[in-house]
Amino acid sequence: MAEPVAAIPPEIPISKSNRDPFWGYQDLALVLGLMVAATAIILLGVGVATFVWPRLKSDPMPLLLPTNLAMYFFLLVILKFVFSSRYGKPMLSSLGWRMTNGTMLGYAVLAGVALPFVISGIGNLLRTPKISTPMDQIPNSIPLALMAVTLAPFFEELFFRGLLQPLLTRTFGVVFGILLTAALFGSLHAVEYSFVWQYIVAIGLVGVALGFMRVWTNSIVPTTVMHACFNGLQLVALLYQKHQ
Repeated sequence: MAEPVAAIPPEIPISKSNRDPFWGYQDLALVLGLMVAATAIILLGVGVATFVWPRLKSDPMPLLLPTNLAMYFFLLVILKFVFSSRYGKPMLSSLGWRMTNGTMLGYAVLAGVALPFVISGIGNLLRTPKISTPMDQIPNSIPLALMAVTLAPFFEELFFRGLLQPLLTRTFGVVFGILLTAALFGSLHAVEYSFVWQYIVAIGLVGVALGFMRVWTNSIVPTTVMHACFNGLQLVALLYQKHQ
């Protein structure tokens, strides 16, 4: 009597519900497209403000805080819209905002404090020229300084290490996913640093360190803490130089 042939289990298709991360490049394109539209609205508002108050053309610093706050607001609304409308899932926890133990946060603080010294050393090796950047003006404004160590790290980590890196890691692997995310992270700051390549490389290396922290802890809470400490120490250094 012939042995019964065992049934071959059907292949489980990779769907939006069981892939990790569950979002895809269409979602990324949707977020970027909506952010472009939001940026156009913000720039229109900036244009109106400079028309009403012409002095802002020569001194745009008062526009820096409201412009950034508007960008963060639109990013938050867009991300929440995409995750709730397309997947019915919470945005923050999906993007990796998960609490970790105190030891991990302690490592994040130590890494954030040590990283500026490492980056400064690499900058010296690369013979980075001294240029004027918007960062130089931040210590003159308490609201801007607070934003630099709170909202800026949170939203940058939410987008880069939360939304973008897991997607690139799924496609290209962990190492290339981190490197690609870091390269885009550095490129985002190119305008801020007048396209000086040494600064772009330095910010990219910061992105690499944050990327490995994201993979190690499986959370963007430690990367946000690390990012905030990095920015905070930079502000302390700028204040020290100013008062010297």
